[in-house]
Amino acid sequence: MHFLSRVIVVLLIVLLSTFSSAQEKKDLTIVTFGNSTTAVRKGIEKVYAVRIHEALTEAGISNKVINAGIGGSHTGSAKDYSRGTNIEHGMDRFDKAVLKHNPDWVTLNFGLNDAYQDKGDGTASRIPLDAYIANLTHFITEVKKINGRIILLTPNPLSSKLEQFRHERLKLYKDAVIKLAKSEHVELINSWKVFGKFARKDPAGMEGLLPDGTHPMDTGHKLIADEIVKIIKKRNR
Repeated sequence: MHFLSRVIVVLLIVLLSTFSSAQEKKDLTIVTFGNSTTAVRKGIEKVYAVRIHEALTEAGISNKVINAGIGGSHTGSAKDYSRGTNIEHGMDRFDKAVLKHNPDWVTLNFGLNDAYQDKGDGTASRIPLDAYIANLTHFITEVKKINGRIILLTPNPLSSKLEQFRHERLKLYKDAVIKLAKSEHVELINSWKVFGKFARKDPAGMEGLLPDGTHPMDTGHKLIADEIVKIIKKRNR
């Protein structure tokens, strides 16, 4: 019996060690939640979700990145604005697109569609600023409940192809994201700052990053991915 007991103890140690190793090797799950600047897009070789996966894998971090970006999406629901009712917006799809994956990290990249003024200068945005903040706060709160970490991105800037009033309105949404990240104690990527720094050194300027005035090309996606990977690698030590 004494010998048998020792064998059982050894087997238990081996099993526990194997289980512990399996737990350590669990993929880091990341969900990139956002609009067309997150979604797979024609003309983009690698959106930032793909680049995140590749960079973390290269760094030896086993990971799974789920791209939950949908073109035309804002933070609210289809009922919040008469246009785009055939699109699943942020609040419509948050549970199934984000929470069901039990993510370790969630990136939130909304604002361009929320701030957009369909009827021109001086008119209402699709999603009012206070509702935009409330929606983002809801996403952050729910992710925190499942012990996920959040990286909040400001909407990226616009190029000179867009009217000045659109820059001014979007800046309000950008500033709100910066304040929200501070008050909620979550990670922040200020895309305006990141893109602006690059554009000042590049001959093509902001127009090179955003050829249609709004959507980043591959260089922009790489800039975003680099910032996200930097945060995750730092926190994953």
